[in-house]
Amino acid sequence: MSMLQGMMSKQILGSIVLVLGLAGCSSLTGGGGGSWPYATLDGKRPLVIAHRGASGALPEHTLEAYHRALNDGADCIEPDLVFTKDGVLVDRHDTWLSTTTNVASKPEFASRKRKSTDPEASDREDWWVADFTLAELRTLRAIQPFRGRPKTYDNLYAIPTFDEVLDLALSRQTVAGNPVCVYPEAKSPAYHATVGHPDMAEKILAALKAKGLDKKDSPIFIQSFEPPFVKKIQPMTDVPVVMLVGDRAALDAAMKVEGAPFWDGLGATHQMLFDASGKPTSLIRDAHARGIAVHTWTYRDDAPFKGEDTETSMKKALALGLDGFFTDFPFTGYRVVNEVALGTAPE
Repeated sequence: MSMLQGMMSKQILGSIVLVLGLAGCSSLTGGGGGSWPYATLDGKRPLVIAHRGASGALPEHTLEAYHRALNDGADCIEPDLVFTKDGVLVDRHDTWLSTTTNVASKPEFASRKRKSTDPEASDREDWWVADFTLAELRTLRAIQPFRGRPKTYDNLYAIPTFDEVLDLALSRQTVAGNPVCVYPEAKSPAYHATVGHPDMAEKILAALKAKGLDKKDSPIFIQSFEPPFVKKIQPMTDVPVVMLVGDRAALDAAMKVEGAPFWDGLGATHQMLFDASGKPTSLIRDAHARGIAVHTWTYRDDAPFKGEDTETSMKKALALGLDGFFTDFPFTGYRVVNEVALGTAPE
């Protein structure tokens, strides 16, 4: 596989001009040839979204994981955004640091460990991103948080800023020669407001504007699990905004907010596409009827759904007209999409 991945890699020199057409908030055209047989919102191939980069192979949310993801066929890279103490947007999935960095091995930070006011982790004792300046975070290195995944690259890679992720995207192309799509998630904006950073929406949009990525046709999706944040930011920007939901109850709660649906895309779990008996639900059909694209999460080669191999799960979801999907292993996603497009996917 490494030889095939090497053949897929392309050396890109300089920045690229962004000329990407997004129909509504659906997907850009994926890599490779072949038409797409299923009813996506815009009729195009679905997005392969690198969840935290190629996080199945390298420590998540590092520039190196994003480069690997693009070499492996991803259309989008996904940075999760949190604030530092000095108000810089950096790329971490959690508001704490112990699971994805080597902070616990740093004696100079031992006294920083404490409980947090983050309601999602109120009983957790840890080191918190919001307690560290960017300069302090620069002294840490990323580690692989998932058991069973390679630890070879632990303690090598730095925590990137949002600006650095955007610069990486502007310096690269996908293997199909398209602009790189960036899919930032605003992590815990309500919590960050309580620790002195109420302007997450404004900071994200300012970063995009500074890079020329705030236009309607920019290859950007902004996502969040918090309906108030989604409702706030959606009218502030021309780029698509995605409502993330973990289950049907969360979707129902979001739909009860005044003005809903106030999102351009829906980020749902794979499990929401099927009922208890395994039959497809109407989730994609209902969203498409409103002009809303659906992206599902998260497909992991090493953590299949209900014992079903991940490729089978992907193919079942794609057959429903799925517009894109998050995966820790973008090479698998890229290969499956190409097999479907070329008509070579086994039944």
